[in-house]
Amino acid sequence: MNKYFYTDGTTKFGPFSKEELRKQKILRSTKIWCYGMDNWKELSEIPELNDLTTAIPPDIRIKHISDKKTKISEISEIKPAVNKRSIKKPTKNKKTYNITKWLIGTGAVLFISFLAYSSIESKPDVNLYNEIVTNSYESDENFEMYVEKFYRDLEYFGIFPKKPKKTIIKLSKLDQLDNLTHIHGLSFAAGNDDIIEIYINPSTWKKFNKPMRYFLMYHELAHDILNVDDLKATSENEGKLMYPEISSYENKNMDDFIESSHALFEEQSTK
Repeated sequence: MNKYFYTDGTTKFGPFSKEELRKQKILRSTKIWCYGMDNWKELSEIPELNDLTTAIPPDIRIKHISDKKTKISEISEIKPAVNKRSIKKPTKNKKTYNITKWLIGTGAVLFISFLAYSSIESKPDVNLYNEIVTNSYESDENFEMYVEKFYRDLEYFGIFPKKPKKTIIKLSKLDQLDNLTHIHGLSFAAGNDDIIEIYINPSTWKKFNKPMRYFLMYHELAHDILNVDDLKATSENEGKLMYPEISSYENKNMDDFIESSHALFEEQSTK
């Protein structure tokens, strides 16, 4: 049975079964993706989900950003006019009024431009995720061993998170993608208890020694299973499991790894 993801253009949600997807707040134009698809498609473009499409009313078209600009401009026109009538400034202050009017109008345009830019900037994240997934592949590496040991360690500390229905841990050439040249691993399922989804850079895995591999895997598993964030890259955090620059751990041994991971688990067990 297929599992589906959907996105609002910034955040990815899922996976969901078809019946679970039916209960989500989606539109006919909502972008959907499932394993096996090359790219995100609108719900209405996926034949196997036709019964979901027909059950959803046609989308209400929301005005474009250019329309918002008009509305903000109209508000900025009204505000100075009201102030002018109530304060009744002399004619010589018309220059001040014109400057204020210009500043408000310019501010509105800059604000809208920022919104438009932010909207555009969020789109590459989805495309980058698609590239990572498309270029990923299975390997002979026994990643499941790390997952099983991670859960055993959690149980030792009295932590019993929900075990996901699906685990995806694959190699993907992250260092060949824009903006990821120095990334060793990425996890995508933080906040989603139904899946573990991790991609490891193969050249990283090849050169990492045993302790560094454990640091890397436990770091990503802590994201996906415990929903733990990265620590700030400061000197006082160096050596901790969630320190983001794992490549600096090349001189660490297994005792260092055990100490670091146990410190995190002890901290999580008190929450």
